[in-house]
Amino acid sequence: MALKLCVEGNRDKVRDFVEAIRIIPQWRFYSGSKVSIGADELRIEYFFDKKPYEKPSLQTRKTSRLTITSLDNQKIDIDLLDAEVTDMGNGTTFIHGRNFDIFADS
Repeated sequence: MALKLCVEGNRDKVRDFVEAIRIIPQWRFYSGSKVSIGADELRIEYFFDKKPYEKPSLQTRKTSRLTITSLDNQKIDIDLLDAEVTDMGNGTTFIHGRNFDIFADS
């Protein structure tokens, strides 16, 4: 059974809210209606269904390899998805990403 979302209020706020909801990847938007209820008021009704989970493909994601070298020159490699590197200043670097296991079956 689908969900019906009804939002009513200031035109700009309603549009911003509905656009934020529509981009959630777990939900599929499939029908809707808009009704102007005043000079600056809008009522929107949309129907949503839950999308089945689809495992993201590694070919469509950016992968990076992080190599950490210890004081005794041992190296540790960590593969990350969608890594972001930020220079925090004072010689500190913040690296954020998702680790993945290519042998995991779930």
